[in-house]
Amino acid sequence: MREGEWSLATFNVRYDSPGDPLTWEERRDQVAQIVGFYDVVGIQEALPHQVEDLAARLPWMAHVGRGRDADGGGEACPIFYDKNKWELLQSQTLWLARDWKTPGAVHPAADLPRIVTVATLHHKADGKTLRVYNTHWSHVSVDAREFAGDFLAVLDAACDADATALLGDFNEVQASPGRMALSEAGFVNTYDNPKVRCRREFPTYTTFKPEGSAGGPRIDAIYVKGLEATWTCVDEVIVRGFFISDHMPVHAVVKWNPNDNGRP
Repeated sequence: MREGEWSLATFNVRYDSPGDPLTWEERRDQVAQIVGFYDVVGIQEALPHQVEDLAARLPWMAHVGRGRDADGGGEACPIFYDKNKWELLQSQTLWLARDWKTPGAVHPAADLPRIVTVATLHHKADGKTLRVYNTHWSHVSVDAREFAGDFLAVLDAACDADATALLGDFNEVQASPGRMALSEAGFVNTYDNPKVRCRREFPTYTTFKPEGSAGGPRIDAIYVKGLEATWTCVDEVIVRGFFISDHMPVHAVVKWNPNDNGRP
């Protein structure tokens, strides 16, 4: 990376399921290596012990976020960040439902709680602030995903940080209503500039099998405001013939763009 650049990533690490072709114990070291390579990373589907496993392997990183269930358990969307470069100013977990401050709240059209983890980070080197959202949307309901997109657009409208990064597994392609709401709110998908992509196109959901990488959907993304992407790609890590998750980790190299904060 050039001077003034830093990195964002989003990675659905797949919850710990003993029936997967690679168990969590067989792939957690490689997952941690990927997470630790970047400055700010949004993780989805991580169960409490998976978050603990990653944190234990990444002593230079701190993290925020809690599980989506009412008691704090269940899948989480933690935000990991390099604590040598970033200082945490504020964080919270919100539910993508009408009772958005109620732990465990579920949208009427969704069958599970869905959340967004929010953090405001201070960049120690240059004093700028970054608002980070990390989210995982409903896999069953277009209505719930559209609600999530509208909710995040309204939430960010009041943001006074220098820039925003929205990381997530959206469970829908870019032309769907929820993600269209993000674009209409000024969020820019780092994938959309072909000059900064590592290849002409790439999927993000692949299954654990490498052959699934051909023509798979792009349901994971990095959206930004007030940042300029100079590079974006997915990381293909294979252990014993399988990818280390059923989603690809997506990363973007970015720099501050003071001329475009995505707000009028």
